[in-house]
Amino acid sequence: MSGKSSRKRISVKSDSPASSYIKELPDLIITGEKFVDENGNNFIDAGESCNIIFVVQNIGKGTAKDVKVKTSLKEQTVSGLGFEKVISLGDIPANGTKQVGIPITGELGLENGFAEFQVDVIEQRGFDAYPLFMKLESRKFSTPKVIVADAAFSTEDGGMIKLNYPIVLEIIVQNVGKGDAKDVTTEFRFPNANCFPLSEWSSFDLGRMEPGASKKLEFTFTANRRYTQNKIPVLVDITESYGRYSRDTTLSVSLEQRLIARNEVVISGQETAAPTIAIASLSADVDKNIPMVRKKHPYRYALIIGNEDYSRYQRGIATESNVDFARTDAKMFREYAMKTLGVEESNCFLLTDATAGEMLQKLDLVSKLAAKTPGKAEIIFFYAGHGLPDENSREPYLIPVDVSGTNLSAAVPLNEVYRKFSEAEAKRVTVFLDACFSGGGREAGLLAARGVKVKPKENMITGSMVVFTASTGEQSALPYKEMEHGMFTYYLLKKLQDTKGDVSYGDLADYITQKVSLESLKVNQKEQDPKVNVSVNVQNEWESWTFH
Repeated sequence: MSGKSSRKRISVKSDSPASSYIKELPDLIITGEKFVDENGNNFIDAGESCNIIFVVQNIGKGTAKDVKVKTSLKEQTVSGLGFEKVISLGDIPANGTKQVGIPITGELGLENGFAEFQVDVIEQRGFDAYPLFMKLESRKFSTPKVIVADAAFSTEDGGMIKLNYPIVLEIIVQNVGKGDAKDVTTEFRFPNANCFPLSEWSSFDLGRMEPGASKKLEFTFTANRRYTQNKIPVLVDITESYGRYSRDTTLSVSLEQRLIARNEVVISGQETAAPTIAIASLSADVDKNIPMVRKKHPYRYALIIGNEDYSRYQRGIATESNVDFARTDAKMFREYAMKTLGVEESNCFLLTDATAGEMLQKLDLVSKLAAKTPGKAEIIFFYAGHGLPDENSREPYLIPVDVSGTNLSAAVPLNEVYRKFSEAEAKRVTVFLDACFSGGGREAGLLAARGVKVKPKENMITGSMVVFTASTGEQSALPYKEMEHGMFTYYLLKKLQDTKGDVSYGDLADYITQKVSLESLKVNQKEQDPKVNVSVNVQNEWESWTFH
């Protein structure tokens, strides 16, 4: 026997992968974790699709085998969540990365609470990453509600609705609910034959609409002369992803209807919206829902003038000399005069962008009409536009669109207006002046022509006359841009709307003075204090006068 001992190699077999020979070790980590949701509010909202996104990185020297991502919810968390429980990533080599997105869906039955997720990255042989814990807040379902919030028909020339001519329908689609609306579409369709779209598109994809969001759409169409109905209905079909939180609306326009402004109410039965959402509109609130009073006054006359576009006539006056919204002021006051104040249409005279000749002719006409029935006639005079005093005499003038602020010889003296109306021996004369006479009109007005504001002289008024003026002394008559009216006119119309015209002159004066003085400071950061001038003859009775 030899002195050397013999040694044997013994191999051990095992089914355990960890016991296999490993030359280099993997090392998995989770980095760049974040939560991404559709509306970006960092909640899991019911009805919303979200993702937990992160990167799995192998910072070791060996390959990670058959890597899987397993997601679970800790006990006693909210129900109503759907998510991917297992995602396979395959092998991740040394220094390799894999982008991971775990889709999460908030079901409609989801309640308010917190969802505590645990994300485990599992490697086949047990070389796992440290788990990721993420606590997310969930929020129950808030229903959207997509409606036609406002609509208006018009024609290209501002005239009447006629067969075989283009008709324009503008609408505002708005989500007035408390939840997001997704995949919103709007389609215009015709219930009746012989109607045709003229727009390139009849269907519009509005996408996602958050609470309060609105979209303005325009659709042009016509009906040919084979059309036999009195009205043309247009169906506005609105859909959204849930299929139950939108409302279709049928809008109708009458043939031969005259469209003066966007004041035709075409929506009725509007349901109450969420209280925190202001309903979008194509026009100011005073431009629609104008009160209709049946009683007419056969001897009541109205002359209404809105001078806005001075730049077209005045090459020497810059475009900022235009009086913003003066035409709208006049057109809407005409609607109130006929519908709310009882003026017959044949007795209601409207001038927009009036020249000196036009203004003087209509002043003369209305005065003569009133003089035919002395003691019975009533005159209502409304003017929105530029006013300017003579620099030397301080006499105030109404400025026609074709008269320069540097040459008042062709302007209309305000005193002449008062004189004509007084000589008509009318029972009552009511004057509304949304103009200032200091030279500082809306957006500075004709001030540039004078170089300095001039305090106008107060005219002595006679007869049975009450004059409501938009501002005092050297102040300007300012616009209310949000409402697209003069500040004075807006609150004049607002009071007539709220009271259906059943308001005393005293209450009207108090309301306009209080509202305009306060809101002008808030909106324009400038003082504007309306004033009432009254003739001596009626100073003890005018406050009790009414339009009814």
